[in-house]
Amino acid sequence: MNMRQLQYFLAVAAELNFTRASERVNIAQPALSAQIIALEEELGTPLFTREKRKVMLTPAGDILVEHAQRVLNTASAAIAAVRASGRGAKAHLMVGAIYTAIYCFLPNTLRLFKALAPNSDVSLQEMTISQQIAALKEGAIEVGLVRGHIYDPSIVTELLYRELLVVAVPAGSEYDTPGAVALKDLATWPLIAVARGNATERGYGDRILDIFEDENRKPTIAREAYDMHTSACLVAAGMGVAVVPAIMQLMKPLGIAYRPLDAETPAVSLSLAWHRDRVPPLLEMWREAARENAGALMAQHPELFLHASRQASLAPPAPLALQA
Repeated sequence: MNMRQLQYFLAVAAELNFTRASERVNIAQPALSAQIIALEEELGTPLFTREKRKVMLTPAGDILVEHAQRVLNTASAAIAAVRASGRGAKAHLMVGAIYTAIYCFLPNTLRLFKALAPNSDVSLQEMTISQQIAALKEGAIEVGLVRGHIYDPSIVTELLYRELLVVAVPAGSEYDTPGAVALKDLATWPLIAVARGNATERGYGDRILDIFEDENRKPTIAREAYDMHTSACLVAAGMGVAVVPAIMQLMKPLGIAYRPLDAETPAVSLSLAWHRDRVPPLLEMWREAARENAGALMAQHPELFLHASRQASLAPPAPLALQA
């Protein structure tokens, strides 16, 4: 078994289609099939059931998905650490972050961190919240930037700020008019909804749909997206509107305009996260840089954030470093 075989296996497991999987990993479909057969022969058990037009994971395949991803994450972390050492870094921090943090929060945080720890290096991966939780548990990342408080006893979170929600609309469309958007009107507009979380983990999409449910409104869902990238793309293409964190206004993507919500809606938070039992040596300097940048953002763009007095009243009780 080798790393490439595991990558091929995960591609087929994700697509459940050998043709699409071969395109995803950029090899010919017969070569991909041969690699999967070789892996199954080595393990002594089928990983997929293959019917005429249907590919499904076997119970053994389900088990391998989790372990294969863990192996690849660990290998990726090891490679990043070794390369950082090769560049002369005396310490290395592995960071995962959600989409909006990558573009709006991390650039200045990284600059501040490098000033505090000049002989360090950072490897950065864009990841969903659930991916970050898994990576923190596996040791593939050491600190994450997530939405909300993670209610997992092994994960510690620290609130950085709470930002308001706004409506992203196609620029120049009938929805791009001055003024705030009433929830009763928004419920009739074609909404691009971020997919809900699973039964055990509520996500950003759940929080947005809760806004409508709390007011006994039913949104008109035109499309469903699985990440903020796709949601923004569909809005820019004129396919609907989306409720997004206000900080997205700093990104200024082409084809999108923003309008405030004329409703009392819950703010969405940005938090640091790390594993309780694996506290990285660089964590304190990373926290200091993140806090300083959060304070600067709120001072420069107060219109994007929940008022400071409410931020404090809604924060989890201190000391956060000792909490799950």
